[in-house]
Amino acid sequence: MPDKEKMTAAVFERKGVLTVKEVPVPGIKSQDDVLIRVKAVSICGTDVRALTDPPAFLFTEGIVVGHELNGIVEKIGECVTNVQVGDSVVVHPNNWCGKCLYCRTGHINLCENFTHIGDKVDGAMAEYVCVSEKLVYKIRDDVPPYIACLTEPLACVLNPTQEIRVNPGGSVVVIGAGPIGLIFMLLYKAAGAKVIMLDPLKNRREFALDLGADLALDPKTEDVEKVIKRETVIGADIVVDAVGFVMDQAICLARKGGSVILFGINEAAKVELNQAPIVFNEINIHGRFITKGTFPDAIKMIENKIIPIEKLVTHRLPLRDVKKGLELMKSGEGCKVVIEL
Repeated sequence: MPDKEKMTAAVFERKGVLTVKEVPVPGIKSQDDVLIRVKAVSICGTDVRALTDPPAFLFTEGIVVGHELNGIVEKIGECVTNVQVGDSVVVHPNNWCGKCLYCRTGHINLCENFTHIGDKVDGAMAEYVCVSEKLVYKIRDDVPPYIACLTEPLACVLNPTQEIRVNPGGSVVVIGAGPIGLIFMLLYKAAGAKVIMLDPLKNRREFALDLGADLALDPKTEDVEKVIKRETVIGADIVVDAVGFVMDQAICLARKGGSVILFGINEAAKVELNQAPIVFNEINIHGRFITKGTFPDAIKMIENKIIPIEKLVTHRLPLRDVKKGLELMKSGEGCKVVIEL
């Protein structure tokens, strides 16, 4: 057990306001609780959007933010069996109820009652976090914390990419070259696809090319529909909306019979959509939300270095500089910013 009652944490105070301050150290309250000493937590795009004004993602006031973490097990409840004190672990941040019909039919990501750490309940951008055993997964302790904490976003992107697959030589367009869009790119490149990235920020386009994208276009200044038709002849096999408000554009870039993956979330965005092209061209629309049973696969990929996900990390900062990290991601200067404790 920690030898102190207070810890430093990043707290969402209210709309647009994040404060680094002292809060009580969480304790074991249930027999299946696991107390984790946090080593690293990466900033998610939802953290950035929740702290804009007006917010594009809704957080509960007064909670500790952060949900992409790696840490060391500090203490366990009396019924915990899957991890031991001293284990290096990562955390599935969505605590599903296990009782609703969605949970009982295997759709835990659609649970009607789940609580998400870091936006609904206290998260991990702090010295300690306490979660249920079922959310905790061991990861090899030779994986550096700043890489291990990327397990969660990788697990999320594995949810759609394991189902909506591309054949070697196929084509994928990813709209949005932020961290999530780049993970889509890395996975589809590993599958043998030609991947074209769209992003209005020059530094993000350049970063995508450095990571292996075949082409990176500016949707504000280039005729992307014309270029993609030239590159693919008939349109992309798969188009990914990784930003949360470009479904209309994604549909125009997909080939007949192609697939559109809607993965980005922007709760403030309103999209006007002409349904006719979806019907005429038999476009398959796939909405996909967070991770669903993909944590073990994500852990194996990171442990075995299947994709160079560590290259996404552009900045590693102490907790006191979390606001700087948020600004780096908001501006596009930073790709994945990791807070180390």
